[in-house]
Amino acid sequence: MKKVELETIISSRLYIYLLTIFFIGCAGKHDVRIEDLDVPVPDMWGVLIPQSEQITGDWWSYFNDLKFNTYLNNLRNESPDIKTLYQNQRMAYHSARINGASIYPAVNMSAKADTSIQNLAGFGFADSFLNAGNGQDSTGNGQTSADEVITFGNKNYGLGLNLQWEIDIWGRLLNGRKAAYKDFEAAQYDLSYLGFSILVHGAQLYFQGRESAAQLALAQESYNSLVEIRDLVKERYEKGLRSSLDYRLAETSVATSIVTIENRKNQLKTINRQLEILIGQYPSGTLVEQKVMPDNLPPVPAGIPAAVLGRRPDIRSLILKVESASHRAAQAKRNLLPGITLNGSAGTSTRQLEEILNRDHGIWTLGLNITAPVFNGNRLRAAVKVQEASFERSKQELIRGILGAFSEIEQLLQSNESLNIQLDALETAVQQSEDAYTLSKERYDKGVTTLESVLNSQRQYNTIRSQHLTLRRQAIDNRLSLILVLGGDMNSYHTQILN
Repeated sequence: MKKVELETIISSRLYIYLLTIFFIGCAGKHDVRIEDLDVPVPDMWGVLIPQSEQITGDWWSYFNDLKFNTYLNNLRNESPDIKTLYQNQRMAYHSARINGASIYPAVNMSAKADTSIQNLAGFGFADSFLNAGNGQDSTGNGQTSADEVITFGNKNYGLGLNLQWEIDIWGRLLNGRKAAYKDFEAAQYDLSYLGFSILVHGAQLYFQGRESAAQLALAQESYNSLVEIRDLVKERYEKGLRSSLDYRLAETSVATSIVTIENRKNQLKTINRQLEILIGQYPSGTLVEQKVMPDNLPPVPAGIPAAVLGRRPDIRSLILKVESASHRAAQAKRNLLPGITLNGSAGTSTRQLEEILNRDHGIWTLGLNITAPVFNGNRLRAAVKVQEASFERSKQELIRGILGAFSEIEQLLQSNESLNIQLDALETAVQQSEDAYTLSKERYDKGVTTLESVLNSQRQYNTIRSQHLTLRRQAIDNRLSLILVLGGDMNSYHTQILN
């Protein structure tokens, strides 16, 4: 009686142990929390952000440029780069389905039609085998032909289903499936962030085109003023009122301004062609012609550092890659355990083709295979170490990505503040240099100053205006980059960029 009770206790405990392993293997969670990574997350940014609504969808409307809105819409719908992202997303999805399909049984259908002809010689029988006992051949003459070969034929038709299914009691295949879909989600976030980056880059390039058009207009204006000065000096030189030095200086300034105009034209054409290629149009170099920079900029998206990490798709991607690596490490550990495979087949086998669907000719097999690793040169344990190292590496990449995101934001916020200070200073410089240029022309007309002073003041005035245009474009670039790195609603990325 005691022996029976002991066997019952042992069997029940073994059952509970196996059941526990089964549920642990199938239901393991590998969620990653940023709080567990020991990454310093500040409460506020180093530079104060003015209170504003989060800009995630219509930031482009703040520029009040209908042509820009049209360009951005074409970029979303017609860009070869964006269309490539669509296909990459589809590839990532179907790759995840392929990698996760091993958890399901594999069922294949087969059909056969065999015809065979055999002879007894192939089986090693003597020619007299069928005539044993009477010593006669098949004709009844009592003689056996030495050249006679006994042949016979056979036909077989079959239809069946073959089944192979690895029973995943340890959760090995389930962990592989989860890892595959974590990789797919990570790829989605990577692609959505890349798609939004393409939009931001396209917007920045568009305003580079606007700046180039404004720089070209400035160069043409400078040329016109230099021609006016040259004509005035030439007239006075011909009357003997000015020296040949003044005339040659004026001609030199006109000639160099022509070079500047051509350079500006080439820059504008180059940027326009890049813009047209981005939206899948022929690179004619004529897309942007507007010569005025926008005055309105979209506000900086608000948000504390911890909230920004939850909004950035690239950080979400890194988190999912850590979770995927955790599942793969768990899968590698379960490769050390025995595997159970169910093999079976069912169908029919008959000599008559018309009987192939007759259940009376049915056949089936069913088997269970259990395989356990015994010796493989420590390959499986080395694979576990590789996946564990990959998991730790992915955590470090996440930490580096988080710190890199903070660095990007802090640097762009600092640049935003610095650009505002520089713009205020340059606006003052533009006004003062314009007054100085006007004054130098008046003094030259009165004979109080030299032509060189006029040309220098004109050159300084145009240089400062050119710097002001460049700085305004840099402010736009910086603001657009801030919108990108500060993130936004996750749904905005997926619905606007990839769907």
